[in-house]
Amino acid sequence: MIRNEYIRKIWGEWRIGSWLFGVGSALFVVIVFSLAFAYLAPNSWGITGQVRDRLPFPVVMIGWQSAASFHDVARSLSSVRHFYESQDFSSVGMRVDFTTEDGKKRLKIREREIINRMIENDVIRRLADRDGISVTEEQATQAVSDQLKVKGNDTKAVEDRLTKLYGWNIPEFTENVVRPSLYEEELTKRFEADSLRFAAAKGKADDARKSLDDSRSFSDVAHDFSDGRTADKGGDIGWISYDALAAPLQDVAKKQKIGVPTGVIESGLGFHIIVVNERKTENGKELVELSQIFLKKQTFGDWLAEEMKGMPVHVLAPEYEWNRDTARVEFRDPVLQDFEKNLLQNSEGDASVQF
Repeated sequence: MIRNEYIRKIWGEWRIGSWLFGVGSALFVVIVFSLAFAYLAPNSWGITGQVRDRLPFPVVMIGWQSAASFHDVARSLSSVRHFYESQDFSSVGMRVDFTTEDGKKRLKIREREIINRMIENDVIRRLADRDGISVTEEQATQAVSDQLKVKGNDTKAVEDRLTKLYGWNIPEFTENVVRPSLYEEELTKRFEADSLRFAAAKGKADDARKSLDDSRSFSDVAHDFSDGRTADKGGDIGWISYDALAAPLQDVAKKQKIGVPTGVIESGLGFHIIVVNERKTENGKELVELSQIFLKKQTFGDWLAEEMKGMPVHVLAPEYEWNRDTARVEFRDPVLQDFEKNLLQNSEGDASVQF
């Protein structure tokens, strides 16, 4: 009797073990096939896209953490497509059709843009964490509330609009747009408050001003010091309207004595020294002919790109690769590279590029 009970026990345990082994083996096979379709199968196969869209396999990893998953990219791309297909661009003479072969390529370009933005958002969050910057639920909620006030506090109307345009509700809008924007805004403030970042450009501008004081010609100093595109022309900008100048330069350009260089003027772009060569009125518009010495500030975008170049970014999707020099995900396929280049050069009438 005891022996029979023992045998039944062993038999039951063996059956359970066999069942668990079978389930585990089946799960292992599913995972292996899913990984193969996600990372090895041609993107043109329909099942490849279906596997990618449904499972949270990473498209890009930074270090050992996912920065963008196939599933999240697919959801964002669906929102982008929803936006275009919910609009009527015929009134402005434009059209969007993602069902053609060219349209599919345009959508692929949008996908690449989404991946790059996801990487950028992930890097911004990492840098914010490093600098002790956080975005609380209260801050995110308040930001959404502020945007709703602009729309007349009609939450339902705003949500209906989001659903129509992107297929989002308010929480999805908060996570996809508001929160990343808040992180970027806070990190930008921290960046701009660090005056040492601009010290090199300011010092170079001061050296240029000193060279002018030492009686060197404006043209020679511009050639030697300026970061502007006009450096090779001695800083000559030519005729320009006042409102086309950076805001801090407009009033100075109107009042500065002709032929006398200004001191160093700071704008959001960098540091300027200008000299007014002549003024005139043409067709009722006031114009100024001037030259400038321009020393470029490092912008937030420049700084972010440099930080991204130093990140251990690994692109797992076979159709893309990471270009460390530009800190961007790019197409491996030269056909898509050429298509995108030509599309940007001939984008008139193509709403998928202009919006």
